Amino acid sequence: MAVPLRMEKVQKAKRFWPTFIRLCGYIGKYRWRIAAGTVASVISSVLVLLAPQYIKEITDQVSEGIGGSIDMGLVTGLMLCVAAIYAAAAVSKAISQYYIPTSSELNANLVRVDLSWKISRLPQRVLDRIGIGDVMSRFSNDSDQIRTKSAESINGIATSAVMIAGAFIMMASLSWILALIAVAPVVLGLGIAWAVMRVSQKHFAAQAEDLGRMNGIVEEAFYGLDVIDAYGAAPRYRANFDGINGRLRASAFRSQFFTEIIPQMMSFVGNLSYGVVCIAGTMMIFEGSMGFGTVVAFLIYIREFSQPLERLSNTLSGMQGMVASAERIFEFLDLEELEDESGKAGRPEGFRGEVSFEGVRFSYVPGTECIRGMDLLVKPGQMVAIVGPTGAGKTTIASLLMRFYDVDSGRIAIDGVDIRDIKRSQVREMFSMVLQDSWIFEGTIRENISFNRRITDEELEKACEAVGIKEFIESLPQGYDTRIGGSLSLSSGQKQQISIARALIRESPLIILDEATSSVDTLTETRIQESMDRLVEGRTSFVIAHRLSTIRNADMILVVDSGNVVESGTHCELMELGGYYRRLYDNQFETT
Repeated sequence: MAVPLRMEKVQKAKRFWPTFIRLCGYIGKYRWRIAAGTVASVISSVLVLLAPQYIKEITDQVSEGIGGSIDMGLVTGLMLCVAAIYAAAAVSKAISQYYIPTSSELNANLVRVDLSWKISRLPQRVLDRIGIGDVMSRFSNDSDQIRTKSAESINGIATSAVMIAGAFIMMASLSWILALIAVAPVVLGLGIAWAVMRVSQKHFAAQAEDLGRMNGIVEEAFYGLDVIDAYGAAPRYRANFDGINGRLRASAFRSQFFTEIIPQMMSFVGNLSYGVVCIAGTMMIFEGSMGFGTVVAFLIYIREFSQPLERLSNTLSGMQGMVASAERIFEFLDLEELEDESGKAGRPEGFRGEVSFEGVRFSYVPGTECIRGMDLLVKPGQMVAIVGPTGAGKTTIASLLMRFYDVDSGRIAIDGVDIRDIKRSQVREMFSMVLQDSWIFEGTIRENISFNRRITDEELEKACEAVGIKEFIESLPQGYDTRIGGSLSLSSGQKQQISIARALIRESPLIILDEATSSVDTLTETRIQESMDRLVEGRTSFVIAHRLSTIRNADMILVVDSGNVVESGTHCELMELGGYYRRLYDNQFETT
């Protein structure tokens, strides 16, 4: 069951420990590395706990031998034992410091891989409601929290627990009365720290949400900078940015404050325990109920007891942000996915190119249909033009054909086969598509045009010549191997020409052209139109157009309004009909 994204209201992590336990299971792929590092750290802790027993014996030997004779052989042997114990502890700690950080890096890599895979498995309607900035925040900030805190948290909890329990047992074995005196302030401090942690979690969740919003507004402002400046909207965007940045500053300040206050409080408690043990231990020495060595060992154990408490408080504080991030990551990973299509068939055999819409209904938002019972039959090799007002559903038809969305009811069939019975990848292989907003990725011109295909230089040059961009490309210093971006900035029309050349290279049996010439000048449009005529020859094609001059030769023109086909026919038939198409045509060419 998918968990809906919470994009508006900031909430604290509802289930801290269940989320942490799930994270431990999720990163279990590298459990042996984490276990090895944790075991090495525990061994180091146990060795450190053994050393004070030898130090106690050394102190007692020295204190009892003052004014008399000291058994230097025994003292030297004990000192060598202490040195060996601390050396072994250092080696074990070094092993732990190798495994734990590398495990965290592997955990973060696992998260990023799964997030990347998840995006490819999400339905388009789910992606539509997620902000790009929020998704980027989960990829970068939230996964980075896993990188810095995951294995360290598991190791920190295990090691600190062993040290705390071991130190207390050792102290109790020496003097249970003094042990209780030493632990009393620490127990009080732990209670206060736990209460602070419960309050602080919501601030870590708020910080993660605010980072997502920050990424969103920065991404939006970056890509829309020209429009923002042209419309004088920079002050409004700065105000929005300042508002989000202010909330981020506040939530980050609060989370950082709580992160720092707990360790400082535990440090105070540890120092208080030192003082209490010194006073109580001195009184016991004067009473004769305790020796110097026991007090020295107690002071060491207090350090070994209080320092793990500080590390544990640091770990638990850091876990606040990590668990908030893990919750957001699991929230994303739990979103509904596309259905499994492994059992579906491939493209129809004996492909002819007949496309039919049969009672198709579709809505982006449930209850608000944008396609209402569409019926349409396109014969093999026909060129179908789709015109109509903005928001009439023209681009939606193309999206349904490509199975970016599936219909709510009815069906779309290719050669009589419902496209929902064909794998999405197979459906999309049957189409070449040119969108109104041309998509160009960072790379060379050759890579952008060939895009996932192996082509010869001759095929590349032929496609570029067909769309009228060959001369421009060959005038560049590196020709087709010129990288886009940096020193080379393409106009909207040139990007569109590259997108069209990419479609020409693909040579798919079905064509979708969504305002393919919207960004080119009239002369270039004429040249592209000639290549389009060759592109669609013998292929079933769908052309979405506002420029009616590009579709006069279409075999069928569909006039779409409010999700319905209100008129259909050839250019001449629709002109004679004198309806919406005639009025639209006359409005475009009334100055001619």
